[in-house]
Amino acid sequence: MTYKVINWATGHTGKMVVRATAERPDYEIVGAFTYNPDKAGCDVGEIAGIEPIGVAATNDRQAILDKAADCVLFLAGAENDVPGSIADICALLASGKSVITTAANFIYPKSLGADVETAIAQACMAGGSTFHGLGIMPGFLAESVPLYLARLSRRIDRLVASETLAYDKYPSAYQMFDLMGFGYAPDDPTPAFANVELVGETWRHSGMLMAEVLGLPIDRIENFRHVVVTDQDLHVAAGTIKAGTVGAMNFGVRVISEGRERIRLQHFTRMAPDLAPEWPQGHGWIIDLEGEPTISTRIEIGSHSIMPTDDACMATAMHAVHAVPYVIAAKPGIMLLTDAPPIAGTDAFRMG
Repeated sequence: MTYKVINWATGHTGKMVVRATAERPDYEIVGAFTYNPDKAGCDVGEIAGIEPIGVAATNDRQAILDKAADCVLFLAGAENDVPGSIADICALLASGKSVITTAANFIYPKSLGADVETAIAQACMAGGSTFHGLGIMPGFLAESVPLYLARLSRRIDRLVASETLAYDKYPSAYQMFDLMGFGYAPDDPTPAFANVELVGETWRHSGMLMAEVLGLPIDRIENFRHVVVTDQDLHVAAGTIKAGTVGAMNFGVRVISEGRERIRLQHFTRMAPDLAPEWPQGHGWIIDLEGEPTISTRIEIGSHSIMPTDDACMATAMHAVHAVPYVIAAKPGIMLLTDAPPIAGTDAFRMG
């Protein structure tokens, strides 16, 4: 079987998805959507840094809706426009195309409210299509690995999933400064993540999914963001971080049940290795299940020759690419990560 796919969004991770799907003989890219008008009309292969594949990117939504395809790989940063992304996803589903998205907001549609969950489910029924939200963290290291490890537990007192990545080599000034808030004074409200409610939207949905699967009642979900300033100028890929401004941060959500923290999902990042030395180091993820038995595992990602953040993006991309066959084969409706069948990267050894 040949899987006909459309790539929606051609940013950093989107380009990785294009490259991965283009090299697979059982995948055919039949369309590509771009938000950038400068990319419209360009061959999506060239946009992704490979040979032309004969498919031009477009910013015409109707052209994508009219195109016949089995599945859309929706790689947009939905947090920038959640209502618009919901509208796009529902239109794609209703047009008969299944949708796989890596946007953190869509890991657990129920967490977006009954109206949104119903709209997505109805769009699936109208188009005979399937909706599936995934990623890496959120989307795998919080929602799949800990739940699998929970099979070994008699009792879990607290579950903590932590991501640790350095961003000194990450070149996006928008994401590092304007979004996350590096290089700003600790109390400056300008960057988006100065609003802890927005921070919470990264993992709130995952926390709700995990609590439901593990049968944990939720009192409330608390958002947090802790920052550490640098005492010297830092010259990183995204620009210069001045002394006295934010150079490291820890943010995430705490799921409170029966008056105490039971689940914590969090991210640690720093722009220099000597900042916040008391925080976990390394590039990857730490999963801790405190209870009987206590279980702790660390997953490292990346090599010295590749940016760890690039490898994390690649992992996100491949999680989506490998999901295509089982999503297309699924019955219409919303498929959660916890509904997905056990799968393996069965073609990984064959890729050069």
